[in-house]
Amino acid sequence: MILFTSDKRAKPLINSVYFNLGFAIFVALFGAIYEMFSHEVYSYYMIYAFGIPLFFGVLCSVLTPALFKRFPREFEAALWNLSIVTLTVGSILKGIVDIYGSNNQKLILYPITGCILALLAVIVFISKKH
Repeated sequence: MILFTSDKRAKPLINSVYFNLGFAIFVALFGAIYEMFSHEVYSYYMIYAFGIPLFFGVLCSVLTPALFKRFPREFEAALWNLSIVTLTVGSILKGIVDIYGSNNQKLILYPITGCILALLAVIVFISKKH
């Protein structure tokens, strides 16, 4: 078993866990407050936007060293966090547009960009030898 605190290589991973946990809490509070003033109109994109940083950020960051027996570097962790932020912001904006009762074709760019960044982070993580 890998102890996170005993290895200096774990610092980007620990920072990523704290960042994503704080981001998930912020997004959950933002969504709750936003929907309090939405006149009984709800969007699942807004309600569950906190799950993206919680699942992909916290859970994947904790499972990565256990599954791959190594820690991600700072660049890989930054790419992964950027993909999570992109997907979360896209989900929040889709929720805002849904609550407003409108439609925007350009919102498709957020999941595409987020998935490309996540794929790039995974490719860099797998291709680098530690």
